[in-house]
Amino acid sequence: MNTSYRFPVLIAWSIAVFQCIPSSAQEKPVEPATSNPVTTKVGAPKREIRLQEADDDALPLVPLKPRSAAEETRNEALSWYMTGRLLDSTHRNEPRKALNAYRKAVKIDPEAIEVYQHLVPLEFEEGNVAAAVRFAAKAVQLDPENVEILQLLARQAASTGLLPEAIKYLEQAVNSSRLEKKSPDYISLNKSLGLLYAVTGQKEKAADCYEIIFDSVKTPEKFGLDVRAKKSILADPTTNYEKIGQVLLDGNHLKSALEAFELAGSSRLGAGNLAFNRAKVLLLSDKPQESLEELQKYFDAQRTSKGREAYQLLADILQKLKRSDELIGHLETLAENDSQNVSLQYFLADRLTDVNELDRARKIYDTMLQGGGDASGYAGLARVLRKMQKSDDLLDALGRGMARGEDAVATLEPELKALSQDKALVGMLIESGRVRSKAGQLKFEEAYLLAKLSTVLKESDAADEFFLLAIGLSRGTNRPAIAIQIERADSMLKLRKYHTAAEIYKEILGSGQLTERGRAVTYYSLAQVLMRDNRIDEAVEAINESIKLDDDNPDFRLFEVGIYSHARRWDDAIRKSEQVMTDFPDEKEVIERCQFNLSNIYVQKGEIRKGEEILEKVLEFNPESTQANNDLGYLWADQGKNLERAEKMIRKALAAEPENAAYLDSLGWVLFKLGKIEEALPPLEQATQASFGGDATLWDHLGDVLLKAMKTEKAIEAWKTGLQRSEEEKPTDEALNDRIREKLKQHGASPNPKPAEKGSP
Repeated sequence: MNTSYRFPVLIAWSIAVFQCIPSSAQEKPVEPATSNPVTTKVGAPKREIRLQEADDDALPLVPLKPRSAAEETRNEALSWYMTGRLLDSTHRNEPRKALNAYRKAVKIDPEAIEVYQHLVPLEFEEGNVAAAVRFAAKAVQLDPENVEILQLLARQAASTGLLPEAIKYLEQAVNSSRLEKKSPDYISLNKSLGLLYAVTGQKEKAADCYEIIFDSVKTPEKFGLDVRAKKSILADPTTNYEKIGQVLLDGNHLKSALEAFELAGSSRLGAGNLAFNRAKVLLLSDKPQESLEELQKYFDAQRTSKGREAYQLLADILQKLKRSDELIGHLETLAENDSQNVSLQYFLADRLTDVNELDRARKIYDTMLQGGGDASGYAGLARVLRKMQKSDDLLDALGRGMARGEDAVATLEPELKALSQDKALVGMLIESGRVRSKAGQLKFEEAYLLAKLSTVLKESDAADEFFLLAIGLSRGTNRPAIAIQIERADSMLKLRKYHTAAEIYKEILGSGQLTERGRAVTYYSLAQVLMRDNRIDEAVEAINESIKLDDDNPDFRLFEVGIYSHARRWDDAIRKSEQVMTDFPDEKEVIERCQFNLSNIYVQKGEIRKGEEILEKVLEFNPESTQANNDLGYLWADQGKNLERAEKMIRKALAAEPENAAYLDSLGWVLFKLGKIEEALPPLEQATQASFGGDATLWDHLGDVLLKAMKTEKAIEAWKTGLQRSEEEKPTDEALNDRIREKLKQHGASPNPKPAEKGSP
């Protein structure tokens, strides 16, 4: 039912105070003394509430016509809503009590949009993020044009790195019919949306948003902006004239970009960068020679504000002019005249490294890093030392780089990724670390780095060894030991060292250092490990601890279903799924996830048609459901029916999630069933690489397709890998194992899987 709580203030106040406040939210009224003749009269009705001594009695309102059940429900929800309003920060500042009242209101009447307006911000303020997001999603479902709630959802999604989700909510908000398109709020939303577009590489869309911002600072009166608001926009580094010009330039809005740069250049702060920005516009306008001449003005002024970007622009211009061989000479000339320009020196050293002039490059880095330097300098030096295969010096450079601050890891990441491809060199680094540890010379950053590298290389013993060393060395660093312990447990989980991971999570839970929320999440992680180790009863106990700590979190309840499914305890899984749907009747996403679980459970039980019917029902209500399209398409493909329609459905799912291993497998399998053998191979090969550890069924499918493509030896290798993966799973799928063994036997291959490499999962 769609309910509005917009009542005249006096009536609403009277109902809330004198009649509708739930008994659990009231204090018991004080009974008047029996000896007081003024307040006690023979035959007088019993008093309920009196605000002041001289007031008349406030008696309950008795309606002439009895209320219907719907009206009673509405009034009860209203009473809790008004209780929340009385208790919130605008009145008595008791947010927790207000929160409980609002929650009760929406539980009674889940469609009371007015309540969500107050509940959602309060949930966020109190740090109840998961609950806030759930309630906000429900509010938007009821009121898709609610700009305030959409902004809250976007802010939360962005803060957790879910940028596509944040963009979706902001797009919905900026297109709301309630939003005045010539208003400060419209400008604010376009600013947020433009920034997210820029960060996610959607340059043209970002430029469209920034055109609106640019228009607003050129003609502020059109958007209702005063002088102060305009100054505020231009004082923000993300929306000053130069930044506006940059975003417009990236989106190929060249005319507007140049105009913005000219306006930036008219200010004292922007004047020095004007030549640089003009050079960028000229290059994109296909005028490289003029661009070079303009950029030279920037260099002649020995400006450094653009850092490496200026020298990269020089490289791009020379490449356009087909004169790239002049780049190092040009950089050396600039460096001779500007020896303290760190960005220039690093850029020159990087280019020398590119052409393997390693001694010269190292000399530059060593000189520039004598005073300490930053992470980018150590990343460059590490690259040189990696190429020179100097493991001890490399460990020192990486450790010093890691010590440069929290952003250092991101700066070093490309070099660490390249290093992880050189297993022999990493082995040398590990040995250097052990030597330093024995001598008492190992530093925290070095131990932590070696733990992470060992994890990447699936060297579980080394990973655990160096995580323990890092924990011991963490005192006095900005990295708490408990945080490293959690990373250690996660590492063991990734490496399938489930027993070790479980013991670590238990240590963390016994540390006394976790918040209630932290304990709930850690029990959840422990349950995952125990389930993978096939310790089902212990896993159920662990997830039930999570549920006790946060019984409003459907993720914990759904994982309990997953545990029973993993153990093939189908009846328990069905019962728990149905209970979740009963307990979260208004959570659309939760209901849909339960339906997917139930469909899979019935398929696993052999009741395939029942599983199909559930997915068909999901698609009736949500034809765009990504998972339903994939799952039903796969079921049809596996049975060899509705193949053309199944392919379209699977492709729809894959368009939404191009890297999803399960969807790639589905596409490869339906193409195989359609006889499109060569087309089937690429998605299946990609699926085996994208899945966690390589799901056995994916390898089985790949083997079947390779065989059909007359690549028998590769098919045998795929089946062997699949059998190895399957036998490592607990509980193992014996039916799948038997199928693979039979295929290997038919083609004269040993059914025994090849032994895993040391440290591999």
